[in-house]
Amino acid sequence: MKWVTFISCLLLVSFAESKHLPRKYRDTVSQGDAEMPNRLINLVVQWSKDVHDTITRASELPPDDFAGIAMILYSQSAQQATYEEVHKLMDDIVALAKKCGADEHSDPECGKPLHTVFLDEICHEQEFANKHGFSDCCAKADAERNECFLAHKNATPGFIPPYQKPSADVACAKFAENKNEVLGHYIYEVSRRSPFAPVATVYKSTAAYEHVLTSCCAKEDKGACFQEEAPPVKKQLMEDLAIQKHVCAVMKKFGVETMQGLKMAQLSQKFPKASFETISKLTGDIVHIHEECCKGDTLESMLDREKLTKYVCSHQNEISSKLSACCEKPVVERGECIVHLENDDKPADLSETVREFVDNKEVCQHYADNKNQHLAKFLYQYGRRHPELSPQLLARSTRGYEELLDECCATEHPETCLPKGEGLLKKHISDTMELVKTRCDHYAQLGGYLYQNELLVAYTKKAPELSFKDLQKYTGQFRDVAAKCCKMDDAHRLTCAEGYADLAIGSICQSHEENHINKQICKCCSDNYFKRRPCFSELGVDPEFHPVAFDPALFTFHGDYCDAKEEEQQSMKQELLVNLIKHRPTISNEQLAVATVDFVTMVTKCCAVENHVECLTEELSKGRMLEINS
Repeated sequence: MKWVTFISCLLLVSFAESKHLPRKYRDTVSQGDAEMPNRLINLVVQWSKDVHDTITRASELPPDDFAGIAMILYSQSAQQATYEEVHKLMDDIVALAKKCGADEHSDPECGKPLHTVFLDEICHEQEFANKHGFSDCCAKADAERNECFLAHKNATPGFIPPYQKPSADVACAKFAENKNEVLGHYIYEVSRRSPFAPVATVYKSTAAYEHVLTSCCAKEDKGACFQEEAPPVKKQLMEDLAIQKHVCAVMKKFGVETMQGLKMAQLSQKFPKASFETISKLTGDIVHIHEECCKGDTLESMLDREKLTKYVCSHQNEISSKLSACCEKPVVERGECIVHLENDDKPADLSETVREFVDNKEVCQHYADNKNQHLAKFLYQYGRRHPELSPQLLARSTRGYEELLDECCATEHPETCLPKGEGLLKKHISDTMELVKTRCDHYAQLGGYLYQNELLVAYTKKAPELSFKDLQKYTGQFRDVAAKCCKMDDAHRLTCAEGYADLAIGSICQSHEENHINKQICKCCSDNYFKRRPCFSELGVDPEFHPVAFDPALFTFHGDYCDAKEEEQQSMKQELLVNLIKHRPTISNEQLAVATVDFVTMVTKCCAVENHVECLTEELSKGRMLEINS
């Protein structure tokens, strides 16, 4: 059975109330229903035939917020349209919203579903629809028309040309002249390059960019301020987009069951006082929202996220004692607040162990009667007791428990077999904790650069087929995981480390999907989602790789090493290191240490002479670093 999901967003913005989007399941279910967990997790959200969200709901938002949402959605749908064309669509629907808000019977569009109204605005502009290839979509009926528009979305890098940033002085002059216009351009440029991004992601980034503009445009040295404050905004946006892409890749590769498992683990930790039924309902909602976003239906996912946020806030007593501060915020801020909410305190009467899952004589019968429900309850009960463990580890533990049940329940006396699971679980947790501690100790001892070099050696051996740039990028991501997570306390370190390491591994696996790397990488990326990290950790030298023959060009600096900046020197040395490993993939740590000493001696010698470029080229071409006794 597959489990697991990655970090999901509970974000959101919108203009609709829960009562306007009925679901097959609502707030309560019969606890005696044996099929309940499967039904709760797998049922999808359904639009009501009688009631739907209309544009009159826009009146619940400030005009600027609704205009911003419209700009995001139209920029994502018509990616190659000009800013002026998208702005006109936005103006038209804002005007319609105002008209319908004043009198919901003033226009036939007022009573139509939001999806219909948004697309009608595009299709009514026949010249625009023809110009951008939407005529075939506009000829279709509602549901098919929406699917057609979604199919036009293109997230391929380079589909939209790189954005040419204005200078700091120009940006500030425009910001002073018309703030909304500048922010509108930012929304347009981000959205058309990120057609699958949740509306809230773009909104959050826009708010951060506005803060940078407000701060830096008041400074004397505007350019220096932008260089300092703008990169973190871009980095956060890229991280949010990477998480969304990762979630979609996991769902596509391993199915929704995988996402459901990890999301249930995460929610059980965050809301330990919530019932199993409530956690199951939230899990189903969030997974469905991800499905919508992954297919590009950012309007639908936005509406459903908002309904989920309202559900959570209207059931605070059942879910968490820490929700009140988030739920008192404006609607556009609640979701982001909930995402970063600390785990609630465990119930005072919660036992330390889950002995009932091994000591109970009826365990095997429960497992036989409803395997999925039994495993889901184990994951829920273990997760709410252990907020210090990562959701990935909890999901792996559930998989281990499943394997234990399959083994023991097939024996004549399962009661004597099942107790060994406790020892196996403790060992897995201990091993995982020790691995993280070891990695963090190495990072503390070596520092970022040398730590990455250690990773470069390991991953060049695991995946020598990758280019230096790719190896440098992926090991840089792992280095950043250590920098971010190792400084955290024991309650947060493991969740941080496994979560962000999973993102880095996901990047490698997505690369493998596009261009085959090797068989051992393929196996780790394909077999089991929640065993990917342990699988990668255990990989050694690629057994099918044929070492690269010696070529002087591989051991030549491209540029003047001695006069280069420190960062450039480090990159040059890392490329030589990778080429050395590709030439000698079975090189030992001791041999590598000798080669490193030889390299330092050579550099010291050559950088001291006048013609150091020629000296380095000559010394490197001799391959002296490679003259190591096997």
